Amino acid sequence: MKITVDTKNLYRKWPHVERFQNTTLRYTPSPSFPKVMEKVIGRPSIIRLFITLDEVWDYRTDRYYWDYPIGVNRYEGDKNHYDYDWPLTVPSPVNAHIQEYLISHAECADEVLLNLRRYEREATDGVITYQKYEEVFEKVVEFYKNLCPNITYIECCNEVELVQFGNLSMKEYYKLYQCAYRAIQRLNQKHNYQMPLKIGGFGLSHGITHWHFWQEFLELLSRDEHRIIDFYSMHEYHTNPQRIMEFCMRHQEIINELNLPELPLLMTEYGLRVGIGDAGRPTNIQNAAGEIPGMILGSHYPKLKMFPWCTFHNPNQQLGRTMFILNEDNNYIPTPSGHVMTMFKMLGTHELMIKEYVENKAVATIDDERICVLISNPGQNEEDIEIVLNNLENRNYDIDKYLVNNHINNCLTDPTSHSLQTTENFNVVADNNALCIKDRMIGNSFCLWTLKYTK
Repeated sequence: MKITVDTKNLYRKWPHVERFQNTTLRYTPSPSFPKVMEKVIGRPSIIRLFITLDEVWDYRTDRYYWDYPIGVNRYEGDKNHYDYDWPLTVPSPVNAHIQEYLISHAECADEVLLNLRRYEREATDGVITYQKYEEVFEKVVEFYKNLCPNITYIECCNEVELVQFGNLSMKEYYKLYQCAYRAIQRLNQKHNYQMPLKIGGFGLSHGITHWHFWQEFLELLSRDEHRIIDFYSMHEYHTNPQRIMEFCMRHQEIINELNLPELPLLMTEYGLRVGIGDAGRPTNIQNAAGEIPGMILGSHYPKLKMFPWCTFHNPNQQLGRTMFILNEDNNYIPTPSGHVMTMFKMLGTHELMIKEYVENKAVATIDDERICVLISNPGQNEEDIEIVLNNLENRNYDIDKYLVNNHINNCLTDPTSHSLQTTENFNVVADNNALCIKDRMIGNSFCLWTLKYTK
């Protein structure tokens, strides 16, 4: 791969794609974690948090548990309660409670996207009424918005077309969405929040593969004269990043056709899928290297915000997608997927033009301090790399290399690796206003090169 960078051609302001992040309730970390996350991968502009309605409210007793211990199932043996994803949920390894989870994460982000899910099936099947669902939805949002005022985005449900999240048709889901948007409208009118609530959905799974669900959802929206929607949300797990742009193009076409509003499109989950099982189970280095071209490609659709999955997850279930692990010393350590976000954070303010078409596997940026070139080599093949930087001043440059692969800067294969470290440092002099760096990358690896003037 040859990468020829024009250091004087600022192509666009670089949209820092790492500023949208995810959490999970399936394996909730301690309240000390978000500050570690913020320090290592940067402060999110939006972080996605969750409330599971069946944990905060018990439909059998009409009792609210406003600070419930996360992941404790009190419905075992209850035949009227749908299973959802309870079989994959374990109690928090540190006995985290919902309020400390919400508060600690909200403090380390500009805004919160709060997803509310469960009780979809009970409402649809008549175990609880839609009126009760709407009442509970409103009370829950009101309580936690008061607790965390920067809760802004409310995502109604998650992947409802899948069995483990309700197995709903779009018509069934839309009734719930109407309950949700009415509840949010009343709350905004009642409280006149400084940061008003925004409502959207529906957390579509499988991206373009489930397009028929997406089209039906948008058609239902278009026929609803009273609709309220502030953002659209969907998910994508795949090794082919072109699916991202295809979805964005189709989405743009259909909202134009249906005369729906142009709003932010939030990909509230993004990662790789390389096999079968719980979301495909990639290795962590596969996921890390593969995310880079997808996120670079997605950055070109201005309304798209991508939330990679996810900051911290159960290593027994989704080690391949977690950005941090809790080591034997009870320290949160970044994995290769965490290093990807650190490298994106390290990129500069403006993107530089690259002469060649590099399939979104590389990006170059500049700011007042340095030039950065981030390169990914997903897949199994080794790749020769040649970086040429043109239009430089003829002076000395300090070059730092940060390489991540299955053996280097990888806490999962080297327990002594606790943070992203430089793997090479040297000084070169630009000649004829240019310099060249040659390298070779093994498969499933990625590398950040930084160049600074030396005084």
